[in-house]
Amino acid sequence: MLRQETRTVFFDNPEAGDDDTEPIKPRKPESWAVIIGAGRYESQEVPRLRYAVPDAELLRQVLVGVGGFKPEHVLLLTDTADRKPTLRNMKWALGTFLARSAQKGDTVFIFFAGHGAPEVDREGVERDGVAKYLVPVDAEPDDLYATAFPMDELQTIFARIEAERVLVFLDACYSGAAGGRTFAAKQMVMDESFLDRLARAKGRAILAASQPTEVALETAELGHGLFSFYLGQGLKGPADINKDGVITLQELYDYVQQQVTTKAQLLGGKQHPVLKGELDPTSPLVKLPM
Repeated sequence: MLRQETRTVFFDNPEAGDDDTEPIKPRKPESWAVIIGAGRYESQEVPRLRYAVPDAELLRQVLVGVGGFKPEHVLLLTDTADRKPTLRNMKWALGTFLARSAQKGDTVFIFFAGHGAPEVDREGVERDGVAKYLVPVDAEPDDLYATAFPMDELQTIFARIEAERVLVFLDACYSGAAGGRTFAAKQMVMDESFLDRLARAKGRAILAASQPTEVALETAELGHGLFSFYLGQGLKGPADINKDGVITLQELYDYVQQQVTTKAQLLGGKQHPVLKGELDPTSPLVKLPM
């Protein structure tokens, strides 16, 4: 015997939603940083720097403390940290960690304290004929091409990171002049055009410790490089010139430039920080705690 039943089935409309559905909240912008301090070089031909590591540790302390950066968002590479500032680790930190972590709307700080070094530009890219490098602790001074971090690589790093704002702080110099944070077999004359070229991208900027022909100084009086010390001091609050609780790029540069220039003169030297790039100078970098 056959039996027939009729059933009514109701399907929920996933597009309609209901009153209990919570709206998706927009992602809150985050801040990220890679901080590098290279002072204890493996090659005996590379002079050691006394204060590159303290410089890096100072900046990390300021960003995590006053700056409000999450500790897990700040990657530290120094002689005494778990990750050493080798060439491989530097490329991983800048090109992989930041590229995978920072998203649109975020802010990224990159800081390097250590030696810079020049050599003849064999590719004909630089107007002054000088290739520039940041020097990791495992660099070989007679083979910078294979063992150092070329400044040109910053263009690649800028392109790999999706963040809205990327700011690079460099406490190094490149001319090979005696003393300071540079070395080379001979001094080379260079101009600022390479910084203009490297920072020619929207939302990117480079704040360098000195003009290309100058020496980036460090002093026992401060226990730091001049640039790093006043960078850290400024981010703690003194750079907030208009006292609105927010430190902008322009405010930070104005403070660092004035303080470093004045202190260098008192030490009998010349050092003028340089700002290049296409990042809005009114961009907020740090919001100070109330």
